[in-house]
Amino acid sequence: MTQLSSLAVVEAHQLNSALPSQIQTLQKNAQEKLSTLVVPTRKTEHWKYSAKRLGDLSLLSNNSETVSTTAFVENAIYIDISAAGIDAAALSEIEESGLTLQAFTQLSDEDCSAIIELAEYERGELEQINTALFNDGLVIRIAKNAVIECPIILNFVQDEAGLTTPRVYIELEQSAQATVIENYAIADVDGAFCSSQTTALIGDNAKLTYLRQNPLGSAFRIGGTTRAILKRDANFESHILCLGSAMARHDLHVLMTEKGSHCELNGVVVTKEKQHYDNHTEIEHIASNCTSEENYRCIADDNSHIVFNGRIYIHKDAQKTLGEMNNRNLLLSNSAEIDTKPELEIYADDVKCAHGATIGQLDEKEVYYLKTRGLSDEQARQMLTLGFVLELVRAVPIASLAEQWEQTLSELLSFKD
Repeated sequence: MTQLSSLAVVEAHQLNSALPSQIQTLQKNAQEKLSTLVVPTRKTEHWKYSAKRLGDLSLLSNNSETVSTTAFVENAIYIDISAAGIDAAALSEIEESGLTLQAFTQLSDEDCSAIIELAEYERGELEQINTALFNDGLVIRIAKNAVIECPIILNFVQDEAGLTTPRVYIELEQSAQATVIENYAIADVDGAFCSSQTTALIGDNAKLTYLRQNPLGSAFRIGGTTRAILKRDANFESHILCLGSAMARHDLHVLMTEKGSHCELNGVVVTKEKQHYDNHTEIEHIASNCTSEENYRCIADDNSHIVFNGRIYIHKDAQKTLGEMNNRNLLLSNSAEIDTKPELEIYADDVKCAHGATIGQLDEKEVYYLKTRGLSDEQARQMLTLGFVLELVRAVPIASLAEQWEQTLSELLSFKD
């Protein structure tokens, strides 16, 4: 068994001396735990389909390549985060009522307490790597009753090979509202690996709308964990719009800790060629009278591979729970593969839960019907394929991003020879 502590990238890492002492202690403890953390293999159940794609994590090469960030969105707050860290001076120039932005290096010891406390929820391999190796982090705080109308767009820019570990902490106080978009712009080169960590604490009656989008690639690897902790009557709405790469994985964990909270998870994933994307979602109903809806749709073409593992876990005190999960999958070639595993684990008796999953190919009768109405074979197949995911794409609350993704998918899912 290979242990992460033996990797050169871990041994070479130096703690950022500008970080508060509590954060440095957190990192030191995480690095010590790496000595017992084994690199996942196919025998690791939750890495069964992705372990072989992790590659060599000792990423020390330096092959530069320019990458672009997200397309322009009107009236948005843009924050660029690169491998070099976070520009604290640039953060101080952003003025928005009710919004506070800080780099970890700017935090007082008192400010660090919430970050330290929420780190106790971490349990995945990607989270442990991020905690041990991040250079700096970003704290986003939304004050009580504040409504941030402008989307906050975080551009994670990696323009060379190597390991980057962006880390974000989001806190919404009572009745606050905000939209946060994570956009990953990664150089498509061998040895580029991004391991991200985002934790959101959503206060009473607050709402966070969260979007995550990553680009198409063939060489880079990206893995990320998003965790949302919901308080009383809190609302978490997630939209995942992602394309494949050499290895892509996203773990999304929602904890509904107090009564009346609600979450809605939507996801669209498309892969081509030899790309790979692994979705792992978990919704924990811990308190009573909470509701959740989950809808993921995936399309795999050529020799690509998509994984969906969705889990709803209902604790014994989570009575009056309503939970629904649906995963629909479309295979566009005989060589593509999609593995789906929806799970329900229920320990309460007064609940309503349902889950379902389908995997199929285009219906040739539907293709034929559209051709009889004057469409070419290419047009008919593209219309059916796009129609499979457009409902979720158009549900994205920012119209310009929804339009961009509709155009991107129209080009990507073209059936031209």
